[in-house]
Amino acid sequence: MVDRGVILAQLALKVAGTPAEEPLVRRLCQACVDILDVHGVALTIGYTTEDRVTVCTTDPTAARLEDLQEVLGEGPGPDASKEGHRVSGRLPSAEGRWPLLSEPVGSQLGTVEVLALPLSVGADPMGVLTAYRDRPFSAEEQDVAQFVADAIGAAIDRDQDGTTDSPSEPWLARSRVHMATGMVVAQLNVAPRDALALIRAYAFAHDTSLSQVAEAIVARQIRLHHDSEGQVNP
Repeated sequence: MVDRGVILAQLALKVAGTPAEEPLVRRLCQACVDILDVHGVALTIGYTTEDRVTVCTTDPTAARLEDLQEVLGEGPGPDASKEGHRVSGRLPSAEGRWPLLSEPVGSQLGTVEVLALPLSVGADPMGVLTAYRDRPFSAEEQDVAQFVADAIGAAIDRDQDGTTDSPSEPWLARSRVHMATGMVVAQLNVAPRDALALIRAYAFAHDTSLSQVAEAIVARQIRLHHDSEGQVNP
């Protein structure tokens, strides 16, 4: 049985022990790594919306795993967001789950156990906390992790009150994705949803992140265009 008081105390102590100048969301995510005994976590808000933004990743593997799930549109994170409950599994999957995601995860990251937790259980969670490590999560560990995710969701909801003087880097990165989408709309005369899909496809094809492609488009280092056969090329 999950002792919520003990877990909240642990979370508070971990956050208090991190530098106060760090953004709260980063301090919460770093606390998760210790409390949940995982290698890394990623926290994404607005998971299935056009305003989706990954507000924190604790390490390069968590960042790459999150980016691959966004680009490919499948995995524990997308499932947790759509279904409104936690999803766990091994990647690459031996059962044929997430076939598009399994191949690049296996080749780039090796074998990982992933646990994706919606921030609040039920319809339309505000985001997803995704944790990974090298061994499976027990049922009790998943219960603890879900409680921690819900606590973080509540903390973030209170923290986003509009009083911050400057936006954090993840929000700036997402604004570049919106700018790049608008530029591709103008270049190719396509709908915004299609433009974003093309940017994601380019990121997957070139084994890079969505934010890096967006930044290059905004900087006019990449320009998508139609060739004579109607294909889209850089």
